[in-house]
Amino acid sequence: MSGVITDESIQGLGHLKKVFAAFEKLKSAATERDTAKNRKLHYSQYASLILLSMFNPAMQCVRGLSDASALKKVRKLIGGGRVSIGSLSESVRVFDPQSLEPIIEGLLADLPQQHGGAGPRRNIPDSIPHELAQKLIAADGCSFRALPQIVHAIGARDNGKWKLHLQFQVLKGIADKAIVTPDETGGDDDERSVLANHIDPDFIYLGDGGYERYSLLALIVRKGSHYVIRCQNRPVEVIEERAVSKAAREARVSSDQIVRLGKSRGDVGAVDHPVRRIVIDSRAQGRLHPGNSTKDQIILLTSLTDVPAEVIAAMYSLRWTIELFFRWLKHLLGCRHLLSEKSEGVTIRIYCALIASLLLAQITGMNVGRRAFNLVCLFLQGWADADELAEGLARIQASQSPRKSH
Repeated sequence: MSGVITDESIQGLGHLKKVFAAFEKLKSAATERDTAKNRKLHYSQYASLILLSMFNPAMQCVRGLSDASALKKVRKLIGGGRVSIGSLSESVRVFDPQSLEPIIEGLLADLPQQHGGAGPRRNIPDSIPHELAQKLIAADGCSFRALPQIVHAIGARDNGKWKLHLQFQVLKGIADKAIVTPDETGGDDDERSVLANHIDPDFIYLGDGGYERYSLLALIVRKGSHYVIRCQNRPVEVIEERAVSKAAREARVSSDQIVRLGKSRGDVGAVDHPVRRIVIDSRAQGRLHPGNSTKDQIILLTSLTDVPAEVIAAMYSLRWTIELFFRWLKHLLGCRHLLSEKSEGVTIRIYCALIASLLLAQITGMNVGRRAFNLVCLFLQGWADADELAEGLARIQASQSPRKSH
């Protein structure tokens, strides 16, 4: 890992102090069995170090965290002494990641209503009514892997692989729910099973083909929500063939039907609500393979029977925002490789990344790409003052605004 940490490289952390104060409330967590009162690393220190690492590449490894904890300014900031590599690796077993959830909820509550999250920019089509856009939840899973040297050292059988199951509020650009499980297919850790256990009423869930399970569709409707889920080209019984409007054709919709679904493999559950099947022709890219007539089609199932087909197509196109957010977490906030092979450590790191994204939203009041993120990091490391940060962010925002024609 490149970069050298010095006392001078970590400055300007005023925006983080509010979160550190909240972390301080976790200091007594997991100390019940510490009757000798000799615990060296407290939860508050560990979470603070992980959060700091999001803004400094030199701290995005276990040794970097240990070295940083020896610096006077860092010790003063996190309220503790130097932490050994062994303590960072082992003590995380007793820290409960759910203790960070109230901090995330507090940051969400403090975020101004007009501000979105700090992730990549989102373009919400004007064709989607606001009352629908604010209900959109993109659901997806993303695999993360622990650093290879950690996996090799512990001889992990699962190669240190974990999956983050995320529910993402498309309009606001913020994570709504985050669940970390082993990276498995099938069983309780399967992405469809995880979503089934975390459905709330009055939302519209957007999902790719990995969420095609008829019992899940039925459950979403029973919970009082709706879905727009991509599916394979399976046999269905057509109940009603709907006319495709001019606006829908312009959105590349080629078919709009009310259907009765067949039984899924294993007969996991019948769908007892009206189901709509919409076929969207993809933009022409390359040639079709012989015998593959559906390569350039997107087939959607939805419980929204009265929403125009072109609006359904526009809503599903926003599912990609969660993919962009995953990329943002991995490449900007340093979550591409994990610092722990333990589920608690993985979840704490992901939660701290979400906290960092909310802090960035509060600091900048805008979506944050690489340029803005780098500028905030320079500010937090002491290379830029507050005025220079504000001026730089204003320049970036101006460059992103649509230019007016004369």
